[in-house]
Amino acid sequence: MQQRQKKVMFVLLGFGKLGQGFYKVWTSRKDHIKEQTGFELVLKHILVKNEHFKRPADVDPKLFTTDLQRILKDKSVKVAIDVIGDIEPTFTIIKQIMEKGIHIISANRVLLATKMHELSTLANTHKIHFLTKPSLGGGIPVASILKQDLAANKITEMYGIVSGISNYILSEMTDKNLSLDEVLRSPEIPRMAESISIIDYEGFDAAMKVAILAGTAFGININYLRIYAEGISDISPHDIHWADQFGFEIKLLAILKDHDKNFEVRVHPTFVPKNHPMISVKGEYNAYYLKTDLLGEYMVYGLGIGTDPTSSLIIRDLIEIGNLLHIDSKRQDFHFNWNSKPILDINEIRTSYYVRLPCVDRPGVMGEVTTVIGNHSINISSAHAEIDEEIDSSVGFVHIFLEDAQELEVRKAVKEIKNMQLVKGDIKLIRILDNV
Repeated sequence: MQQRQKKVMFVLLGFGKLGQGFYKVWTSRKDHIKEQTGFELVLKHILVKNEHFKRPADVDPKLFTTDLQRILKDKSVKVAIDVIGDIEPTFTIIKQIMEKGIHIISANRVLLATKMHELSTLANTHKIHFLTKPSLGGGIPVASILKQDLAANKITEMYGIVSGISNYILSEMTDKNLSLDEVLRSPEIPRMAESISIIDYEGFDAAMKVAILAGTAFGININYLRIYAEGISDISPHDIHWADQFGFEIKLLAILKDHDKNFEVRVHPTFVPKNHPMISVKGEYNAYYLKTDLLGEYMVYGLGIGTDPTSSLIIRDLIEIGNLLHIDSKRQDFHFNWNSKPILDINEIRTSYYVRLPCVDRPGVMGEVTTVIGNHSINISSAHAEIDEEIDSSVGFVHIFLEDAQELEVRKAVKEIKNMQLVKGDIKLIRILDNV
């Protein structure tokens, strides 16, 4: 008996930087994929805004269409890959495609970070597969790891370096003693960036990924705009210098914690101890460090920037859907196990802190500062003062490490110190990765 032909007919929604990158990977690897997996991946249409826009000459112009109905009426199409970006008109387009029973692979970070719950409900309603792994960027299949490989585990904490560009910038600042502006002038930045945009280092892009991870790992339904996010725009070479002096390195971390009655979800620069595994994650790489109840500590690591790694995940998902349809075309409900526990406001979280105060150089300053901190029931693990002749010989820097404390009380103490007119400049407050 002749073997059933294994084809996956798909469409590409959008043809920007990622869409073109995916197309190149698909054309160069489709024969190899067919040989390795038995699946022939067939591109039927590419949906674009302007059919006559100048595009690469090696792409068959017959593939391009501005007419969504052309796709919806093509009954051979089984999968749509969303690489459009933005929320609208993409959300409206995706809804219509789902209604036709076409399965979705989404690399659209901003859409998923705002509409994950609605999209998963639509996927259930129309019995279609809805895969989101490529939206997290890079080549780490963390969504599959969370949903499949670690399915038997309870994940209590998750720390992620989720922005390859931010990690590259911090690595360059740390290793080459450069300022943020100097690194941003590097010709490497436009090559790596999906767009030359402030979101790449202001924390918003990381917040989008965290919103998706929150749904995947913990069932948290949260719009990324509600996630507390600080980027790295305020990190200076002085911050990196002092981190190094005290045995730390600064990383932009996404932090998720599952407490008994609530969750923590936040993104910000963090002092990471030099003996922590995350310190080894340099340059364009991303990593996820998890605490689980069965496996203990678990870490995955991989390239976090570029169209090639993301295209790899898209092709992985195409093959996964192909396998699911080939083995059993009956679609089961799509579950994210949504959780109703509240998310802590940033002022409610508890962690350790590093505080640097540029103070007037006179006797008693240290005592006054530590008294204020003590009045807020905050324990100090260490404190010392020194003059930095290179900056200003009249200014003494007070470095204070605070033990586990509530953010609100720490901020109150810092505000009170600032109002005492002891400080000559900005107070730097950086949270510390502890309890690991």
